[in-house]
Amino acid sequence: MATLTHSPHALHAQTTTNPNHFHDGTSEIHSTSSTQDSSTLSAITPALMDESEDNVRERLIFAPALAIPRMDADSDMEGADDTAGRSPIWPPPQALERGNSPAAPVASINVIDLPAADARSPIPEPLSPIPPPPPPPAADLFMEGRPPPPPVLVPDGPTRSGDSGEEDDDDDDDRSHISDERAKSFYPFKEDMSEPDAEETRIMRGYVENSALDDKHWHSRTFFDLQDAEFTPKEQGKIEWTIKEFNGTKDNPRKNLLLTSHTVHIGGHDWIIKLLPHGNMQTDRLSLYVENVSIQSAEPQEWPEGSLPLPVLGEGVKVMKRKAVAAQVSILVYNPEEPRVNEFRADAHQFFQDSPDHGWTRFTSVPWYEIHRRSYAQRQPLLRNDTLAVKAFIRVIDDPTGCLWTAKQSKLSVTGLNPFHSGGHEDAALYPVLALWLHLRPFRQLLYQTATKKDDNILAALQAVLWRMRSRVGSPADNNHVPLLSEYLEDFYEDRGPQDAMQTMNDLYEDAAAYLQHLDYEDKDKVLSPRAIERLNNVFGRHQFSGERATKRSIVGKTSMQEVVDGDFPSNLKSEVLTIELERQIFDSDKRVWKKLLNKVRLDDQITIAGVTYTLYGFVAHEGHLRTGRYSSYFRPGGLKGLWYTYKNIIPTCLTRTQAVSPREGVLPAEAIEEPVITADRPVNYDRLLGQVDAVAYVVMYIRSSDAFDLAAKEPWDVPEWITKTYGPQVIPEGAGNGAAETLHYDDAESVASDEEMNDITEGSISEDKVIADNLKLEQVTINYLSQPFYSGTINSDNQQHGQGHLITLSGDEYTGQFENSSYSGEGTMLYANSDTYVGTWLNDLPHGHGTHTSHRTGNVYTGNWEEGKKSGAGVTHWKMSEEESKACRICFGAEADAAFYDCGHVVACLSCARRVEDCPVCRRRIRDVVRLFYMA
Repeated sequence: MATLTHSPHALHAQTTTNPNHFHDGTSEIHSTSSTQDSSTLSAITPALMDESEDNVRERLIFAPALAIPRMDADSDMEGADDTAGRSPIWPPPQALERGNSPAAPVASINVIDLPAADARSPIPEPLSPIPPPPPPPAADLFMEGRPPPPPVLVPDGPTRSGDSGEEDDDDDDDRSHISDERAKSFYPFKEDMSEPDAEETRIMRGYVENSALDDKHWHSRTFFDLQDAEFTPKEQGKIEWTIKEFNGTKDNPRKNLLLTSHTVHIGGHDWIIKLLPHGNMQTDRLSLYVENVSIQSAEPQEWPEGSLPLPVLGEGVKVMKRKAVAAQVSILVYNPEEPRVNEFRADAHQFFQDSPDHGWTRFTSVPWYEIHRRSYAQRQPLLRNDTLAVKAFIRVIDDPTGCLWTAKQSKLSVTGLNPFHSGGHEDAALYPVLALWLHLRPFRQLLYQTATKKDDNILAALQAVLWRMRSRVGSPADNNHVPLLSEYLEDFYEDRGPQDAMQTMNDLYEDAAAYLQHLDYEDKDKVLSPRAIERLNNVFGRHQFSGERATKRSIVGKTSMQEVVDGDFPSNLKSEVLTIELERQIFDSDKRVWKKLLNKVRLDDQITIAGVTYTLYGFVAHEGHLRTGRYSSYFRPGGLKGLWYTYKNIIPTCLTRTQAVSPREGVLPAEAIEEPVITADRPVNYDRLLGQVDAVAYVVMYIRSSDAFDLAAKEPWDVPEWITKTYGPQVIPEGAGNGAAETLHYDDAESVASDEEMNDITEGSISEDKVIADNLKLEQVTINYLSQPFYSGTINSDNQQHGQGHLITLSGDEYTGQFENSSYSGEGTMLYANSDTYVGTWLNDLPHGHGTHTSHRTGNVYTGNWEEGKKSGAGVTHWKMSEEESKACRICFGAEADAAFYDCGHVVACLSCARRVEDCPVCRRRIRDVVRLFYMA
């Protein structure tokens, strides 16, 4: 690789003296653009470089004054954290755990590397801090070669040159004041010829100093293992750049705002290094970036046929795909005379037209006006003889997803999908389930074949959302008529409360079936209505979601999905979609706690049941403890060779199989996380609890027909007229609804053309007595869903626990007895999480009336009257342990329990024992402090 030894091409700041810029006319000048809004590199990038004359006045086009952000930390540049002094780790630990996909590494600085542990290597003794010498007088600053910090730029208005008497050029557009003041003044650098003393030399011998010329070492620091076979390296290379006259002289100072290196072609793209010698905007450190020059002019291309995860509605509609390049990059700045003096940063980034460069605003560990001074325990300064060397290592990665190492992008050109606009509750189970279903071709066919009107039903709501997704009408910010699910969502959760994914699927299925039965009731003389319900059953199956679900399987002792379905799995399944629920929630009756099973179960791409092959389509994952309620779904519309997709906070993301599936299959060896017992009244912040786990798959969907994965297949749809009338002007191109698909109409021609809402069958046709009678009808059910309490018993028409039942709450309490509208009422027995028991009468979830309470810890039994959960009136206590003994410390049993745990409040130990306990033995919450109690007589 050739080394650029002549003066680099530079961009000059416009000053009042209008300096002339001479450069080699045969050299290339590369225009630059900014990647990050906060960095605003475009504010110092020329809009036009005229090379037709040797002597020409070059003028920079700057951003408006009010748009200048404060740049005083690396956080202002994406991927450029200030990590000076940290030891780099390649790859990052999170990329190594449980087979996670490659994550963008944290930027790091490398002055010297720590050696491996070696008994022969002396460990340097800790040094006492050496006080810095007193600062020289202000008049001697320049004599010492240490100029004062650069002036602060205050963009308070245009600056006019009063001394020269010249008027500002009208073409400057009031932007000349942004010319960097630091480039107008010259700060002489006095050469630092000092050498390390004996103590510094002893310290340096205790470390490994990597030379900047050792490319193999820097490759290992930059090109970390991707750990994904679908991400393949294409080509790697480097840029070597030597900058002479970095600061210049008093007679010929360098006043450049931006320096650019020569161009190097790597992986089919042109790359350069950009260096801002006085820092980017307000920072006082060198700023360096790697830029992909060719990506800026790359035109977006149309998505290949048959590659969109969701087909566009209409003929001839084009969806453009952005051009992007994923690359691992690093920059190394060093002293060419002493390559062991260097600073290094590395990262990974997705380069595209709106983000063509990536780097570090605060690259160096010292300000730019001190890089010529040698630091303590450093062989030489970074800048010697006014010469600085820079290297950039680049490896281009073949990224089939287009989303590797990129920030969340909601643009259609990234994934071919629009955001899944919801209106709130993104973590709820409803949205992951709907994302699975709406990207499932058999379910979409069901929606196409159902004629609806504007009505409050699930099928009409899903048709509107599907129309928005397929017609690409934009986001709610661009079109306030975009259909959302928020209104339906409020009604959905108001009636049902929090639910898991399988429970949500069951309710969606029941709502859809009820609507189709509604149509069948009004059009019972027509023969087409039963076909709709039959079609629904053929897609999902009648008994996959409710009751004793036929496809719910235990995972204990199973390592793959094929093992899960082997054995006694039902062989008479005929539905196109097979939904298998993995039992990842069990109740430990001895400890009286629920446990979430994290056992690893491999999600096979294909499984065979009774000679029929099913192909993996997607799954729903649950994250954290059982009560967190965080769900996400991952799906593969293209089948075995297709890519995976998910919606992260409604933003679509494309993933490889390793990224989507492997981290969510579970862990080895098998592990179970106990649900914490919470007795405090205030809500619990689960994010702070120990033992949090990543998302694990528990609802897996397979498809029987291979035609469902054909992304190139046409999906014509006669869109219901009410959708286009309700949600704004017609945006579907002509020919979108061509009527080629079979459409089942359930109303006569007059009612189909009408926009009136359908009448509820109960309106005016069912008497009040019949409604009361229906409420008294009880149904025997078993409710056993993930993150939900277990219940087996009867429910009323409002889905409330009513009558005889058995309930195990997530806190570990177990009640068997009478219910009334989901409350304990009547005779019942409660076995509490602490193993205490109560047998007697209840009212509104509290002991009320006559009952017996037995303490598990003391064995004392109280029999008597209760009122609203408290002992009241006459009663008898049979003592097995005295009151004084019951107050004894449960750890040493020698002292009185006089210490309360903070912040749960339990009193179970003496002060001495409480200070040695880390977790509360009652609720297992972390003990933050201990409070001593004093009992009053």
